[in-house]
Amino acid sequence: MNLKNVRRLLSYLKGSSGLVILSVLIGILFGAATVAIPYFAGKAIDNLRDTGYLINIIVNIIVLIITAAVLQFVLIKMNNRIAFSIGLKLRNEAYSKMHRVKMSYIDSTSAGSLQSLIISDVETVSDGMLLFLNQFASGIATIAITLAVMFYINWKISLIVVVFTPVSIAVASFIAKGSYKSFAKQSEIRSRQTAFVAESVNNFRECRLYNVTDVRIKGFDEINEQYQKTATKATFLSSISNPSSRFVNALIYAGVVFTGCISGIGGAITIGSLMSLLAYANQFMKPFNDLSAVYTELSDSFACLSRIFGHLDSPEIPVEKMPDELPDKDVRFDIEFKNVSFSYVEGRPVLKDISFKVGKGESFAIAGPTGCGKTTLINLLMRYYEPDSGDILINGRSIKDIPRSELRHYIGFVTQDTWLSDDTVMENIRFSGDHITDEQVFDACRKTGCDSFIRKLPKRYNEQIENERDDISGGQKQLLTIARAMASDPSIMILDEATSSVDVVTEDRIQKAVRELLNGRTSIIIAHRLSQITNCDKIVVIDNGTVSEIGTHEELIAGGGFYSRLYRSYISG
Repeated sequence: MNLKNVRRLLSYLKGSSGLVILSVLIGILFGAATVAIPYFAGKAIDNLRDTGYLINIIVNIIVLIITAAVLQFVLIKMNNRIAFSIGLKLRNEAYSKMHRVKMSYIDSTSAGSLQSLIISDVETVSDGMLLFLNQFASGIATIAITLAVMFYINWKISLIVVVFTPVSIAVASFIAKGSYKSFAKQSEIRSRQTAFVAESVNNFRECRLYNVTDVRIKGFDEINEQYQKTATKATFLSSISNPSSRFVNALIYAGVVFTGCISGIGGAITIGSLMSLLAYANQFMKPFNDLSAVYTELSDSFACLSRIFGHLDSPEIPVEKMPDELPDKDVRFDIEFKNVSFSYVEGRPVLKDISFKVGKGESFAIAGPTGCGKTTLINLLMRYYEPDSGDILINGRSIKDIPRSELRHYIGFVTQDTWLSDDTVMENIRFSGDHITDEQVFDACRKTGCDSFIRKLPKRYNEQIENERDDISGGQKQLLTIARAMASDPSIMILDEATSSVDVVTEDRIQKAVRELLNGRTSIIIAHRLSQITNCDKIVVIDNGTVSEIGTHEELIAGGGFYSRLYRSYISG
């Protein structure tokens, strides 16, 4: 168990400190009530002939039973509130953290792993905390008060319990250490399992298309078998903790019975007191059994907690100060890449000394073979990543001096991967902010041709849609993302393979709307279909991470270089 993580977890109790104190007090009272019952039962046995005294004792026992039941009910309700408020804070913080981490962290972490961490791991921690809160205060109080009463009744017999108690604790502690390692491994495999399932569901059609369903099933079976083995070991270790403690406790109980009987024969102890001591010997060890079981179960929670805190400690995007002046959104922008080099992995450069300039209002295309670094240039411009060296300027100002949120406020970005929120058509188009009016949404949809198929939907613009909906084609989804970019009225427009999922007829329909959108705006276009960029003001050709050529389509064709060969290959293909 990592004590640093425990202390950190306790810091989440700050808002519930009053409830925690009250929970501890109620736990102590509950422990005291349960401890008092055997004491009065022993007194009743020793005074069976005194009817009045016996009735009084029985009434006291009934009151204590009812009191204990009420206290336990209140304790459970209160601890539920405390434990799940911690879960609420952890889950909110973990989800919020996901939006502050660097893009490299998101790119290197599977969606399923993050999903498992935010949902399953936090739930496991909440359940562990609830179990701990329900047992800890009342358990400690029961142990302390029971021990005090036992010494009051007969200190010699009570010493047997005290001497052998460390043996029970040592056994439980030894088992718990082994189970923690197994639970940590179980948590890691569970994360991989969730990621594998999410990947299979998200790419279900591809799995069917390439007939790899049997391969995927086999892959899942392998992970599932690993999980079964690890979970079995962890559960076995956690389950033997309680029986092991109970075995030691049975030996202690036998010792109390033997010693008590000898003392009773010699008249050193009454029958009632002996019965109370026997009840206490059993009751004294029960909290140890419960706490040892809790400690073992907490191993799973602490393993999950380590993953959660690892996520919360991942590097964040630095907090940026808002500058005194920011460019007006209506001003035309030029963009300059100045000796930019970048590598995702140190020592393996993707871009090397890239330099070019996009003039104000120019349409600028980036061409080159797959994997040459075209999309990486856009990632740098959007500040998803920072260059290793060099700089990117907008109107002569480094984008490092413009906060990311403001920089992206100027840019409309349509990617080759369509994504729609689980919301209405209207809210998907208005995704960038509520400042976009209904009329702006309608106008953007008319320009892109979305309006015609939206009006065929049952609820039109109020139709609920999401990314996996099958009755909306890939091309229609891409049209919706283009309309979303149009509605935001950006100063700079970036199209990254924006029409890759659109058929030729639909592509012709939106090209006019795209030209209208790009008119007067600085734009960068990436397209595998070279026919889409022939009318751009300039084309920069990237080959093997460096600038190969820059010019108009005609100039590059006349030059007979890499672009010319690429274009001839394209039109002959």
